[in-house]
Amino acid sequence: MLSDIDIERIQFECLAILSKQTERYNSGDSSSIRVETAQNILTSIMFTIGVWLKTFHIPDDAALAIKNSTMDDLYQKGRKRIDKMVKSVKILHSTILRKLVDSQNVFYHSTVVDGIKGFFKLYYPEFGAQEIHITADYPVYNPMKKLVGIEFIQEYLKNIYFENLFCSNFRADDIHHLLCGYDEHYQHLLFNIYEPVLAAAIGCVLADTDIQRLDITPSAVSHLNRLFARKSITEIEDTLIRAVTELKQYILLADNLERYIKVSLSLIAVEVKSAVVTQTLDKVFIVAKYPENDPKIYFSFGNKMDNEIYRKVVNEIMQSHTAKDKIDVIKEYVQSLADLEDILLDTELYPNEITEILKELSPAEIAALSKKYIQLEHIDFADLRESEKILYECLCGFIASLPKEQQVWIDKAVRALSEDTISC
Repeated sequence: MLSDIDIERIQFECLAILSKQTERYNSGDSSSIRVETAQNILTSIMFTIGVWLKTFHIPDDAALAIKNSTMDDLYQKGRKRIDKMVKSVKILHSTILRKLVDSQNVFYHSTVVDGIKGFFKLYYPEFGAQEIHITADYPVYNPMKKLVGIEFIQEYLKNIYFENLFCSNFRADDIHHLLCGYDEHYQHLLFNIYEPVLAAAIGCVLADTDIQRLDITPSAVSHLNRLFARKSITEIEDTLIRAVTELKQYILLADNLERYIKVSLSLIAVEVKSAVVTQTLDKVFIVAKYPENDPKIYFSFGNKMDNEIYRKVVNEIMQSHTAKDKIDVIKEYVQSLADLEDILLDTELYPNEITEILKELSPAEIAALSKKYIQLEHIDFADLRESEKILYECLCGFIASLPKEQQVWIDKAVRALSEDTISC
């Protein structure tokens, strides 16, 4: 629909806008700017014109607008539309903040609250309408189009709004316990909260358990496994759709929210089909966990010996020539796990000697050391002393060499040990 003359005019008029914007960028002082800056401003101009052209539902109408209007006219209309979008998105964000899911997940809060505020603070559509500035780490569940600038933020927050709206039907404590079933340390994991909540609600409908409490039980998972066992993905999705229709009897689902949920169901159906095959349906329909009810073990590392005595013990160990002699000294003088830990770090023992000493400890003492040193997995090894690295590696190797049932016992004991366990 556009002739070569039209194309040439469009290019000329866009460059004219770029010239004017460049002058504004430099506050009228100079028209000279870096090439990268000019390219960014030109991209912003094109994005802004595009925002207006997207108001035409028929592509031919948009082409006619390009043919019959100046680029400056389309650009100005685009700028006004972006300003309106910014205002409406700010209102949407305020609405979301009033009904924010009460979650301890750090990525959810840092993105939905702080990240979006950061976007509005940095967004400058005059010269960077296509920019986002933030990473939007927290993922929404339904697929999003490849968008940038205010269009991305608008679409992202619409998804967050619907997901929040659905989750608001359930108590924060019930969502928390459900997510603990997903992972006890979900607070620090990057994942979508809405997905397991939606799956649990649907699972409760299909298994006839308490929907309000998101009460998925092991027997409910078994029931769901039988229900989906021989179904195709299409049949699974149809079953999920019927469950959502029934779900409306128990919680409020507005039409636009129901449409959002139905988009999610095709994704959940694929997950259910895969989980049935791999016998991991409990990863889709999650059984809630209550960590506060788990038994807690309190373990003291004991008191440390006098410094002068400790130095003499260290010297005697370092002067011993065999692992047996070193272990004999430790058995004679070391009475607490706190002192033993220091000995393991201060006496320049070889890995095989450390392993021999670990063999002398009870499973409870191994669990106590593991509780402390397993956390080193989350620390940059470059920040550790060499002796700490060696002890950590020896401890991991020693536990891995134990019979499976002992490994399981130690793992349970580590999780049951209270964070208040002291090391000195």
